[in-house]
Amino acid sequence: MKCEFTSVWDDGSVVTTPCDYDPDTGEVNPEVSNGPVPTGMVDREYITLEDGEEIEVCLDCHSYTMKKVVGDRADLSYGEYGECRNPECVEDTNEPG
Repeated sequence: MKCEFTSVWDDGSVVTTPCDYDPDTGEVNPEVSNGPVPTGMVDREYITLEDGEEIEVCLDCHSYTMKKVVGDRADLSYGEYGECRNPECVEDTNEPG
């Protein structure tokens, strides 16, 4: 499905490009931007679907969306956190916050 891929950088840059998204696997394939290259570190990546829904993209692999999981977090509390949908990625954001 077609959507937009946006990356937000700590230098204030925001880059948005067209993207293909597979909702069954969570894989994202953004087009390469021809614009200026940001000079900072990426703070956030997400896709925006046609209905305006935003879905976070994994900041470790940059290729799959995050899914919401409810369970035990790294700090031993219980709650909601994000987990990468890439079966080979070990990144998750199960820290509170």
